[in-house]
Amino acid sequence: MRVDQKILDRFQHLIDLETELMKTRKKGGGQDMYNPWYDYVEYEMANQWGISCLHLLRRVFGEDSDHYSRFNEKFPDFPKNRNYQTIKQTLGMLKAAKDDFENGYLFETRTLIQAEVFDDLLEHAEHLLSNGYYQPAAVITGAVLEDGLRKLCERRGITLTGKPTIDPMNTALAKDGAYNSLVQKRVTMLADLRNKAAHGKFSEFSEDDVKDMLAQVRSFMENHFS
Repeated sequence: MRVDQKILDRFQHLIDLETELMKTRKKGGGQDMYNPWYDYVEYEMANQWGISCLHLLRRVFGEDSDHYSRFNEKFPDFPKNRNYQTIKQTLGMLKAAKDDFENGYLFETRTLIQAEVFDDLLEHAEHLLSNGYYQPAAVITGAVLEDGLRKLCERRGITLTGKPTIDPMNTALAKDGAYNSLVQKRVTMLADLRNKAAHGKFSEFSEDDVKDMLAQVRSFMENHFS
């Protein structure tokens, strides 16, 4: 599953949880309707929901973002003031954050998340390589390169039919000016090694080839996703 979809699923899960939280809504306990205890929800569930929302907003947008800051301003009220209106206001903030992420208004945030995922995969490949498993390391590194090229095509509005492989994406990106011909040739060589690894032609490349591949793919990803 793509990382974007995982984040959207988490947003939706928390939005759906609010429905369960509202089932605990109770009226009464205050002297009048303006008393915050007059219309409230269950404390423990409200607190857990708020913490989970803050964690997601911080992870996706950062602590300096408007989405995180606005929700965080309301969160101190959760323990002492679990009233219905407070929860509805924060739910609206969560929905707005999901909408911004879903509609591509957060290009920089998406790029940073993608960079983190790519980095984790390359670290896994490096671990395999350091333990002598250079063949699967080459497969993982090639997959990172292919997915990176695909995301670059999406970013630049390049549409290719079917599920394109590295070569057509590389050609389209160079033609579109994403990088120069020297980088294009380098990607072509990396694609060749990736194909050999993917098809089990392990005798046609060495551990040193994979070390070089890892270094070049990491450099490529850092240039375009950081």
